[in-house]
Order: sequence, then C-alpha cells, then structure tokens
Amino acid sequence: MGFLARWMAFLRVMRRKKRPMEELALLRRRPALLLGVNLFETALMASGRVPGGLKALVRVKTSALIGCPF
Repeated sequence: MGFLARWMAFLRVMRRKKRPMEELALLRRRPALLLGVNLFETALMASGRVPGGLKALVRVKTSALIGCPF
C-alpha cells in the first residue's frame, strides 16, 4: 500500500474518532521515548528474527482492533 493510501486511511480514522491518538500525543511530548520506539522498531525489522507470517498476522489483528479496513 502506498503512502498516500495509508495517509488517507489515517485521516478517515481520525475524522471518525474526533480526537488525536493517545500514542501519538504521548510520543510528541516525549522525544526520547519516540527515539527509543523508533530504534526498537528499526532493529526488529532489520534483525529478521520475526517471521513474515507473524508480521502479517500482527497487521491483521491490529487493523481489526482499531477498526481499519486494511
């Protein structure tokens, strides 16, 4: 999925919620936490230790939990 499609889906979710996401607000206020989360995610993606099937399952479960059709 392209960047524009993800951005449009994000905007649709934000319009429905009428409030910013708590995680984004927290990360915006705590730059050190944002850096730590980014480093962890980058290291996890680069390590190759998480199988692709598990990553796909996590994406599906996360989208189901937040109500995203993707």
